[in-house]
Amino acid sequence: FDVGLARFQFLMLRVSGSGAEQVVATSNSIPFVWTSPDDDASLPDNGWDAVLAAGIEAVVAGRRANALSALSIVVAPQMRGSALAERLLLSLKACAIQNGLQALVAPVRPTRKSAYPLTAFEDYLGWTTDGGAAPFDPWVRKHWRLGARILKAAPRSMVIPGTLAQWRDWAGLRFPVSGKYAFAGGLAPLDVDVEGDSAVYVEPNLWMQHQI
Repeated sequence: FDVGLARFQFLMLRVSGSGAEQVVATSNSIPFVWTSPDDDASLPDNGWDAVLAAGIEAVVAGRRANALSALSIVVAPQMRGSALAERLLLSLKACAIQNGLQALVAPVRPTRKSAYPLTAFEDYLGWTTDGGAAPFDPWVRKHWRLGARILKAAPRSMVIPGTLAQWRDWAGLRFPVSGKYAFAGGLAPLDVDVEGDSAVYVEPNLWMQHQI
């Protein structure tokens, strides 16, 4: 069936002089029913996973959404440092308004947290820049500078279970004993159970809301 979600997805193209097109940035979002938009705490602790499920459930049930959640913004490596991420965020704001939605939220992935995987998420969120005013994390700071406010942590925003073989492939590590392992790109340690042949990554995110 046609779920009507295409209009909430964006991509940006770079067109060469010969007319060839190259995708340089994308954004994904989903409308969902925010049952208590006046209560910041009502957003789910299992952020990304929960809001994606809620959006699909609303579409299947034919319920009218009242909010839009960003899911991801990806910029090609050679274009990072440009204004593409900001332009995609502004596109999401405009999209929410055009579709009659009352709020734009995002389970923001603090990108630099991967450099501090052993630091408690709440402690990391309390860090600021040298001036003390802006958030330390560059991606959180970008949202903040575009007018977003911090709502709450989503401690179980994305849960990724897998076998040891899968996680050896994904993380490029070996797991000789059970325990917690830091891996490249992870915001938190990977929890490994050698005897159970399983590993689970639980990623924390930060709920933020853009004013529309």
